[in-house]
Amino acid sequence: MKLWTRCAATILGAAAVCMATGSHAACYVITSQGQRIEGTEIRAKSTGEIVLRTAAGTQSFFPGQYTKAVADKPPEIDQAARLVESKQYDEAIKQLEDVAVKYKFLEWDSQALALLPAVYAKKGDAAGAIGAYEKLFSASPKTKDEPEVQWDYRQALLDGKQYDKLEPVLTDVIANGSRSDAAHAQIMRGDIKSAQGQMEGAVLDYLRTVVLFANEKSSQPEAMFKAAEALKALRDPRAGEFYKKLVEEYPGSPYAEKAKSVK
Repeated sequence: MKLWTRCAATILGAAAVCMATGSHAACYVITSQGQRIEGTEIRAKSTGEIVLRTAAGTQSFFPGQYTKAVADKPPEIDQAARLVESKQYDEAIKQLEDVAVKYKFLEWDSQALALLPAVYAKKGDAAGAIGAYEKLFSASPKTKDEPEVQWDYRQALLDGKQYDKLEPVLTDVIANGSRSDAAHAQIMRGDIKSAQGQMEGAVLDYLRTVVLFANEKSSQPEAMFKAAEALKALRDPRAGEFYKKLVEEYPGSPYAEKAKSVK
């Protein structure tokens, strides 16, 4: 899943920065004045107070006195990645949840929370993914403004059949979002109707993307394919026209490959 790959890359990048000073001086604090103070050991209290051991002694930083505190990379992060690769999703989830608790205020808690939705999604647990996203948004509100995270969350809502929560979001995106996002939201609105067996309404939503967002080329193959599929479900002969149009206009698209295999 794209989300796992993206978060894993972020974690690897953060680890590289963190370990630039050596394996025994990977933890550090950035003060509210922008000063970076490196140490050999770091811990956080439940109050948010950070205790950093340095060569010169132990220093404490209270909330408001620092902007970031980073611990050594927890071994559980790599363990979780390996567990995901071997499809041991429940164990990976447990590892990441442990990190989120043990490393609160020490940067890796937010990294673990950012990874959890993708693990739930890989497991096929849409409800778990939705819960993990909402926990992430509560702990780190700024993540909700990241476009890719927004779309991953909306996909989780769709997969989890939480249409009442998803539909008003899509309506807002269509009315106020960028043209690209509006086209994507229009397709997702069709997906909701398709999942509910409302094929006539689904066709109309997909065709709105095809017609009203014709310049949004990245959305056209998906909209055409899904329109054709919905028309086919309705036994409408126009389905063949859309399959053909898709293959002719977007031959390199994965949706064109799917269209070629339709009988």
